[in-house]
Amino acid sequence: MIATAINLSSEILWEFFLPLLILLGLFINIKMIKNHASLSRPDATLWEFNKIKGALSISLASKVGTGAIIGVLAAMWESSIDGVSTGVGVVFWVFVGILFLVPITYSEVLFTQICQQSPRDFIATHLNEKSATIYAVGLVALYAFGFVGFQLTGVQTVVRYVSETYLDYSFSPSNALLYIVLPIIILATMVIITKSHQLFINTLSSLIFFIIIAYLLFFLLFVYQTSYFIGEYFKQITSQIMSLSTVAIGLPLGLIIAFQRIIQISETSLGTSALSSSDRENSPRREALIQTISTLISIFIAVIITSYIFAYGQTHIESVALSASGFERISGYIFTVFSVTGYAGLVVVLLFFIVSGFTTILGSFHYVNTSLKLSENGIIITYILLISLSGALSVTHFELIFEASNLLMFIVGFINLLAMALFIYKKTSNLKS
Repeated sequence: MIATAINLSSEILWEFFLPLLILLGLFINIKMIKNHASLSRPDATLWEFNKIKGALSISLASKVGTGAIIGVLAAMWESSIDGVSTGVGVVFWVFVGILFLVPITYSEVLFTQICQQSPRDFIATHLNEKSATIYAVGLVALYAFGFVGFQLTGVQTVVRYVSETYLDYSFSPSNALLYIVLPIIILATMVIITKSHQLFINTLSSLIFFIIIAYLLFFLLFVYQTSYFIGEYFKQITSQIMSLSTVAIGLPLGLIIAFQRIIQISETSLGTSALSSSDRENSPRREALIQTISTLISIFIAVIITSYIFAYGQTHIESVALSASGFERISGYIFTVFSVTGYAGLVVVLLFFIVSGFTTILGSFHYVNTSLKLSENGIIITYILLISLSGALSVTHFELIFEASNLLMFIVGFINLLAMALFIYKKTSNLKS
């Protein structure tokens, strides 16, 4: 009942108000480009690698992960019309969405850097305090409940896959909750209570930077060994776009799926890119550019790599199929990796899944801590409750987490975009006068 209500609310908001989101975004992007020179000064200093690496590592650590891969596979299922096609047509819609959403990342970071405010304070200043509170609560729920749920689902899948494949043991839902999810939640709780989260996040952020490089190298090896499939991959994308079934679904659904996944993958319009640059080690323009680069990298890793590998598996490996089961989709992805690149590729992918998952789970505390105006104990309790609820639902009700995330992404993104539009309107009006 709850899942149905959330799904219906999400569908109504996305379908009816997507044009408004597009218009707001276009207004912000056009105004920002036209007034870029007057909004901020050019950089007078040279790029410093340590400052760039620090900002980029923090940003990538929060964006890149198992949840993004799960989200893309779910989007492929949504756009495949219940498995009729391979679902790779979503790649086209994502690239259409990139043209609109990636500049938003630049704008949101630039604006908050200019104002030297957190996203919550920025919204309170340029919209109102009530909207800022709704934004903060929505962002915390989205990250600590929604995105953490994606990561926990991914980590479960990895453990279950290894257990079933190499140990001949299958986890029941109750065992998965007790022996996979619960230990992760206990570990995260201990790290937060002992106030060691920043040390863990910094360590994992540095580690994920090198794992991402290894993941990209693994993908190059995968492409090299399957080079004969490249043409077929693009042919499948074109075929799905041009098919009658895709046309019948139409432009709106393609854009809705693309926008949802871009926002989930890159967190553009949510304000988290601005939070990743809150230390302000670089100039406003430079911080905005770093976060934009991070957005493009995260989208490439999630969309191109995931869709190519899974499309290859569907086409050339009999046991790999696009199904309604999230576990089967992830298992098919991992099995495809192993079939082509062997244990070397398998180890890289499993490390990528686990490390990125833990980084996001612990990193979500940062957004709870910086967004909610509660006591220290109140923040810790809120975090533990949200990740515990997410963990419990991730075992058997992932679709509820998925739909709730889509709904929260719309609410949080819309409030942030509205505040950005009001800011740039007032700013450019003052410049003219």
